[in-house]
Amino acid sequence: MKKGTWIFISLAGILLILGFTIPITVQPSADTRTIVDHTLHVYSAPECFDQADLTNNLEETTYHYANELEYESESSCTDNAFIGEKKPLLMAIFD
Repeated sequence: MKKGTWIFISLAGILLILGFTIPITVQPSADTRTIVDHTLHVYSAPECFDQADLTNNLEETTYHYANELEYESESSCTDNAFIGEKKPLLMAIFD
């Protein structure tokens, strides 16, 4: 093979290895599904809804909208559901 081909393959391999080893923190998307209680002015993650003590004045919306309303998190379960998680760079790009 030519010298340029070896350089290209080596550079691609290095970038691939770095992509799987460099961790970044991924925050929840602004479009993440969220349940908002307008009476209590709190929001809840869908996985925490069953144990949440909410009223009937509910709306399903996005995480961005709940933050726009400046509502508080309903519980520590919701805080943990919307916390950023560390992932390798390439996994975060394709997630």
